Amino acid sequence: MSLALFAGTGTLATNALAAGAPTVATGTTSNIGDTRATLGGTVNAQGSETSFAFQYGTTTNYGRQTRLTSAGADSTDRAVSADVTDLVGGTDYHYRVIATNASGTTVGADQAFRTTGNAPAPAPRPVATTGTAVTSIAAATVNGTVNPQGRPASYYFEFGETTNYGNQTAPQNAGSGTTPVSVQGGLSGLRTDTTYHYRLVAVGPGNAISTGADATFATGGAGSTILSFFGQTSFTDQNGVGGVFLGCFGAVACRGDMTLERSGKSIGVRNGYTIRENFGGIVHITLTDLGKRLLRARGTMNVKTTVVNVNGQRVTGTTKLVRYSTNGLKG
Repeated sequence: MSLALFAGTGTLATNALAAGAPTVATGTTSNIGDTRATLGGTVNAQGSETSFAFQYGTTTNYGRQTRLTSAGADSTDRAVSADVTDLVGGTDYHYRVIATNASGTTVGADQAFRTTGNAPAPAPRPVATTGTAVTSIAAATVNGTVNPQGRPASYYFEFGETTNYGNQTAPQNAGSGTTPVSVQGGLSGLRTDTTYHYRLVAVGPGNAISTGADATFATGGAGSTILSFFGQTSFTDQNGVGGVFLGCFGAVACRGDMTLERSGKSIGVRNGYTIRENFGGIVHITLTDLGKRLLRARGTMNVKTTVVNVNGQRVTGTTKLVRYSTNGLKG
């Protein structure tokens, strides 16, 4: 199949709009033949870089999609189209346009057309069953089973942040057996801390399509990592070099900054600490001249300790600084 993008000559937006989710309208079908048609519609990118595609199939579950193509980033209604060439003669098809940008995904209304020619004898449809998913920070492996029903079948997984999906894995061979076979698909480049919908799609001869039930999974990410203090006592040497013991619990390393305060005044700053995931470590810090004078005079003092993680987490507590009489900590 191939895609074409045309500048719209019909309704045009006269004023630039604030960036937002795209607006779309499913259009008419042209060039209808036994095995092909041109699907039409309009897309308004609403001022943000936008991609579009057409979903189509013999039911309103669709199951097939043209490749994503740029619709630009202006605020103008643009006519878009896609040529589909893998259709079956004498068959009713449903289709709609779908567009996505950083602000969201929008789908057009369902439309239908019928290819010319005579419909072939019905072929037995494969059976698709959506299975479980194994997730990591920004990736997942989705599973399922396909029963080809004794005829050559292929499969792929649809996925996205809503049940409109919008993305799919590359088609894979499911064989031509008569019993269910286990299949899987690898999804990468996902957003962290996000819930995704997915389903398995099986395709048999004559584009006989079976779709499994919708299922969901959630990716991990920085938001699921917890930063905490280990203990309430920290030690410094006579030069004001010390360390605070922190714990990092989760699948992502903790990175950020740490400050020490006494009576509202800063006595130490550490920028750019790193503690690897599911680990604990000492974050070293050097006291300011004020901090050194106070610690030499007291030997021990309580300070307000604030630690910030890159995921926006802020942890504040009271740390007791104790001065060693030896060289103590270095670095």
